[in-house]
Amino acid sequence: MNKKTGVFLSRMQPLHIGHLGIIEKALEENEQVIILIGSKNKKETIRNPLDIKLRREILEEAIEEKFKEEDRNRIIISELPDWSMETDIGSNLEWGRYLYYNIVSLGEQKSFSFYFSDDKQIIENWFEDMLSSRITFRLFERDNMFEAVSSTKIRNAILNGDTKYISKSCPNAVLKRLDKIKETIEKVYKDPKSDYVMEE
Repeated sequence: MNKKTGVFLSRMQPLHIGHLGIIEKALEENEQVIILIGSKNKKETIRNPLDIKLRREILEEAIEEKFKEEDRNRIIISELPDWSMETDIGSNLEWGRYLYYNIVSLGEQKSFSFYFSDDKQIIENWFEDMLSSRITFRLFERDNMFEAVSSTKIRNAILNGDTKYISKSCPNAVLKRLDKIKETIEKVYKDPKSDYVMEE
């Protein structure tokens, strides 16, 4: 049975209102929404300081708080490990196949809408023509959403003690864990691990 499906992939380091805004839009436009928490196998790096257990816990709690039960029941949450360096441009199409078949396995649909806020060309280059023809790309330009909020800005705000920016940019699920998140980020930034793929 064909089911209109939306997909959102993000590392959520940490989750913020921009992520939740995209999820909300995907729910408005689709019968089911797959949320993939990326870089499952990475932690304690500059780009990925928070581990997957904490990120998933935050996401699930924020969804519980923000969305009605009927909408929550249309959400599939899964975790996706990286399998190459993020800067390994030569393996874009391999990554795209890996991502596509994970999505199809989860949603049981060959066609879907892919929601993102990154550079459109980067995302489109992940998929060869055959796969790209099955995907509708839904770009949300970060500069036009929620005052260009980003996880990088939030991590910097946490380190700098900018509670005003954090409070307006993050859901309660992040705010209530702020001490733990700050402690983790400070520790990681002092002695970060390599961003190469790590074993699960």
